[in-house]
This record gives sequence, C-alpha cells and structure tokens, in this order.
Amino acid sequence: MPAARVVTATSARLGPVRLRQGWLGLIALVFGYFACGGDPELVSPTGTTGTGGAGGQVGDGGSSDGGSILPTDDCETGTVCGGGDCCEASEQCVLGVCRDTCDSGVRCGADLAICCAGGEVCLAGACTAPGAPCQDFADCEEGEFCEPTISRCLPQPGDDLCEYVPQIGTLTPAVEWSWTSSPIEPSAVQVINAPVVGDLDKDGVPDVVIVTSDNYSGTGAGFLRALDGATGAEKWAAGSDVYVAAHRVNPRGTPALGDIDGDGFAEIVTPKAGGGLIAFEHDGTFKWSSTQTDGVTPYTTSMSSATVAIADFEGDGTPEIAVGGVVFEANGALRFDQGVYSGSNNGNYGAVSIVADLDGQGDQELVTGRRAFRSDGTVYWDNGQIDGYPAIADLDLDGTPEVVVVAGGVLRVQDPTTGVVLASLAMPAAGAGGPPTIANFDGDPEPEIASANGGAYAVFGYASLPTPTLTLQWSQPTQDLSSNRTGSSVFDFEGDGVAEVVYGDECYFRIYSGPDGTVLQEIESSSATIHEYPVVVDVDGDNNTEVVVAANNLNHLSNGVTCPYPAAQSKAGVFVYGDANDQWVRTRKLWNQHAYHITNVSSTLGIPAPESPSWIVPPGFNNYRQSNQGAGVFNAPDLQVSLGASLQGCPASVELVATVQNLGSLGVAAGIPVSFYEGATATGTPIATVNTTQALLPGQFEIVTVSAPTNGTSFSVRVDADGMGMGQENECLEDNNDASVEDVICPNVE
Repeated sequence: MPAARVVTATSARLGPVRLRQGWLGLIALVFGYFACGGDPELVSPTGTTGTGGAGGQVGDGGSSDGGSILPTDDCETGTVCGGGDCCEASEQCVLGVCRDTCDSGVRCGADLAICCAGGEVCLAGACTAPGAPCQDFADCEEGEFCEPTISRCLPQPGDDLCEYVPQIGTLTPAVEWSWTSSPIEPSAVQVINAPVVGDLDKDGVPDVVIVTSDNYSGTGAGFLRALDGATGAEKWAAGSDVYVAAHRVNPRGTPALGDIDGDGFAEIVTPKAGGGLIAFEHDGTFKWSSTQTDGVTPYTTSMSSATVAIADFEGDGTPEIAVGGVVFEANGALRFDQGVYSGSNNGNYGAVSIVADLDGQGDQELVTGRRAFRSDGTVYWDNGQIDGYPAIADLDLDGTPEVVVVAGGVLRVQDPTTGVVLASLAMPAAGAGGPPTIANFDGDPEPEIASANGGAYAVFGYASLPTPTLTLQWSQPTQDLSSNRTGSSVFDFEGDGVAEVVYGDECYFRIYSGPDGTVLQEIESSSATIHEYPVVVDVDGDNNTEVVVAANNLNHLSNGVTCPYPAAQSKAGVFVYGDANDQWVRTRKLWNQHAYHITNVSSTLGIPAPESPSWIVPPGFNNYRQSNQGAGVFNAPDLQVSLGASLQGCPASVELVATVQNLGSLGVAAGIPVSFYEGATATGTPIATVNTTQALLPGQFEIVTVSAPTNGTSFSVRVDADGMGMGQENECLEDNNDASVEDVICPNVE
C-alpha cells in the first residue's frame, strides 16, 4: 500500500519545492476549478497556482490551461509562476502572479490577492470574521446563518452565494436506527409519549429522552431513558437513579428538557408515578420530586397523560414548570394550582397547556383552551367554553397573535387578551381532536392550522376579513379510535416554503403534502395513542434531518386495536427515519417539549429570559410545533482540487500533491475522501484514498499527498466522490472535483 500523509495548510504548509540540480526534470501542477458564482478562486500552498478547466493537462516543456512548469536550473526557489517569473522563497504563485505567502491559509477576492487574517473566512469574495457562538440559526441575528463547522454566526451571503437546493421528488424515509429492546428492565419497551431531543451531556450528539413502560394504562412500571441520537444506545446504566423504584415515572406523561438551575446542563422534568412531578439531572441522577408551596410536603396529584412545559414566566432568569393549570418553581415547589386538567380536551384527560405573552406586557401567561392565568396564578380570562388543546400564532399577519384551540371536535380561534371566540368550525369525522399545529402549508403568506381527530387529519385556513372565518382546506382519513387526540408536527423537507405534515395514528406513520394532503409516505407504525406525535430533528448531529417516531403495541396484541396488517407486525420502541439520500434540508438538533415553538428554548437547552414572541418574524417563525431551518439552509460548499507531482522521491516513487479547497458558502467537516488514480482520469487504477483531517471553512485548503509508483506518467485525483461518482457533500458545483497531471517522468539517477 502506498504511503500517505496529510499536511494541513493552517499549520504546516508545504513550502516551495526546491529542485535538486542536475537530474530533476519536471514538476507539473494542474488546476481545474471555477469559483461558485463565477470567480476562479484556488490557492496552492505549494507556491504554484494555475487556472483552467477541470482535468487540464501539462505537457513536456510547456503548459496549457494555465499550468506551470518548473525547470531544473533557472529557478533556485523551485517555483515558476505565470509566464516564467520566478517567485521568491517567501512568495506564492497566485493565479500567475507572485504574491507574499498567506500564513492564514485563507485567500480571498476575485484574483485571490487578499490574504485574510487569522480566524477569518472568505465568504462571498470578502474576508469575514465569525460572529457570536451558535449551535443553530436561532442563536444568530437576522441576516446571519450558523456555520456548523465552527458553531459561529456568519453573515448570509447575498451575491456569489453557493447553494445546493435539493430536488427531492419522492420522499424516501429509511430507518437509521431503532430501539426495541433493553437489557435494563427489558419488559418496559412500550413508548406512548412524544420523544424529546437535546444534547444532555454536551458531547456534540443529541440524545433522545423517552418514557417507557410495560403497561401504559398508567399503573405499570414507567422508566425514563436516554438514547444516543446517533446509535440508539442507552446512555444510563442499570444502577442510575432513574431505575430506582421510588423514582419511577408516569408511563403516560410527556417530559420536557431545559436548564432549570443555570448549571449549563439540561434537566429532565416529567410526571411521576403516584402523582406530581419528578426531575432528573442530565446524567439520570435524581434531582427533586414536586412539593407543595412549603417546599416540604409532597405534591402528589395525579398527572396521567399530561405534558410538561418549561418557561421563564417573568423573564428573570429562573424558569418555571407548567403542567395543565399547575405551575412549579425551578426547585419543584408549587407556585399555584388551577387544576391539573386545565388544558385537557373535553374532560379529565391529558392536559396540554402552553406559555405565551398574550398582551405584550412582558410577563408570560399560562394558556389553556378555556382560560389563561397570569404568572401569579390569577385568572386573566375565562371564556366559559369547553376546555381544549391550545396553540398560538399570528394567523392574519396583523402583528397580534390569535389563540387556536381544539376542543370537543371543534376548532376555535380566540382573541389572546379576552379569550373571546372569533371563529369556530366542526372538524371532519368524530372524536375530540388533537393538539393543533400551525404552519404555512400552501405557500401563501398566512399560516394554516392542522389537527387530527378520530377519523381524519385536516388542514384549515383562517381569514379575519370581512368576518373571521375558518375553512376546511383538505382532510385525509385516519384511524384513532382509542384517544382520538393524537398530535402532529410539521417540517418543510424540501425547504421550498411549503410544509409537510408528519403524523402517526393507531396504524401508520404518514407524511402528507401540505397543499392538498396527498399521502407522500405511509409506514406501518402502531400506537394506542395519547396525544403524542413524531418529532422532526437532527437527531444525530450530522446536519441532516431525521424523524423520531415512538411506537407501542400492547393494545394491538391483546386489547382489540386492529390495523390493515397482522398484529404480529405491530411495533414497540423508537424508530428513527432519515432520507435515504440525505436530501432533506437540515434543522435544529433539539425538540425539548410537547409545546415546542422554536423561541421557547436555546440551542444549549437554556430557557430564554425573556422569551421572544414566536409569531414575530424575526425572531420567530409564526408557527407552532414546527421544525424550521432558518437562514442559510441551502448554503453549500464547493470542494475543488488541484494536482501536482514532485519527483524528489525518484526513482523509488513519485509524490502526488493534491490541494483541496472549499470555495463555497458553507464549511465542511474533516473526513472528505481524496482518491488518487494512475491514469489521466479517475477511471484508472486506484492508488490510495486519504481523508482530509481538518474542517475546511470557505476559502480554506488542505494539502493531501500520497506516494505513487513510478511506472506511470499520468495521474488523477478526485475529491469527495465514491466509486459511483457521488459524494458525501452536497455542493453547488459537482463537476469540478477532478484534476490530473500528465507527462510525469521519473528519470534515472546518474
């Protein structure tokens, strides 16, 4: 196997090649590239640059397409540039011109004459200093995007933007991993709650937090578990506090993640077996059980089927925890109790409440379908209607939000400051209806509302003029005869401004087209259903989007729930689906609670103080329970490569020197494959494949070298491509990833 080595441009540049007198005959470097946006931008840290089309060739005694020939005697520094100029040892040849060496490893400008300062990147032809730290778009200012390779905000390029817009066509979800069994409490693999996702231990990989049980009737054994988002492996050992009998959780409660004590790590809060709440540290260590206001007496009211929300009501830096109409302090002590089942849909079943600043006065209110409460527990309004599941958004784009409620099979739109019902409409089919989702389903400016009940999933439009009115835009048949209250989430998989629905009923996980409800995918996935829903998130931290689906099948196997497939095919556990071709546009690496709405949590799982209104753009996206992309979603790298051959190892070997540079609008992580071949094209005999070892931000390069046999005279290189011509990076240009060098002759030593 030929020897291979990598030289990083930022630390150990390959200096100008010094030719040994008397016998070295030739070194040729050929560059094929076009900058994204049309400007040629490539630097070879060897000191020689060239221009020309991909795969340009250099022959004996001359060059074509801008290649450079290094004579044996006329240039002692070993770098001939342009029309034969000999660069000084302290210079590099840049586009045919000798220029001072660029120590930062980042050149910029149309002719690469600008050497960016250390730490800067070349973005849209200009040297740019990275801004504030970020984990995703929500951490950056308007007009910025979060560069994933350095986790810093950068200005979103306007001109000369390198973009890759996926042509998805048919959605092709494929299972990336699944969790269906456990060596710890192995009978408890039923999951009937929405998963929550976030990086608990700050290892760079999100974690999936689930509640599992052996009997989700509410009386079985419930356990909190954390799964590695990349593999599905369990994070907590059998001896962890989460498995202590006194710390068991309610099998039907939905947890929330958030840093409630300011230690920089998220805690997990969930309904406890026997009543009340229980909190754990990020590593599964017990933190507290809920108490009455005295901080001592246990609070043990049952919270079966309830969801937890974390928010900072006063914006004072200390979050609170809400379940239904009950609010607790960050230490688990009760603040006020307006009824655990406030926010349940038409009865004492599964409360879902939200937190929002209804009147713009600074403090946030606790909102259910019927009532809203101020942060001290006093009633803000009570409209006397049937209670139900709420959401909030600016439906008519007048700058003031509307409260959306699903209650008793009816969809309502309510005034945020009075609770007065502005419009209502019966949902298609029967059943109470699930928590509403708000998103732009059809590409017009206004958002729409979506919800499912016992027999249909439906999308509704709202118009405030001339009279507030709700209209049914489409519906599709579903099956939810058990709870008839399942939720859903939304994601724009293509990034075209039109959202798709992600929903699971008793029998199937489905993806619907936003404009007309066409079923884009239908996958067998069983559930007895509460108000859970699939979660759309970058679950493994690879900047590709996945869907996390919870499943359970006790009712299918023994309690009479039937599907169009045999009960033996029903599922229990967690299933993660990604696009088979990694074409879904990227999104955030977290989804921390049932009432998720982007602005409610930072990328580090901190709770904003104060929280920005989610219906104002910016900083929000005027939706609810939707996963978003943010600015720069289509930003793409443009990886290009040049190839040179050094004869210093003759007669034993020829050293091939490839310079890999990113000329796009998005960085790439280390590990880009660079493949070398004997022959003028990448169809020749493989020599070696070497991966890059550093992240390449826009403008940065890395030198990769291999030793090649001396029996050939032509060599080629290909960057970021497998044997089928496909690469791991989606680039704005894919036809400039090859280069070659010819007439490489290794003379005999005299």
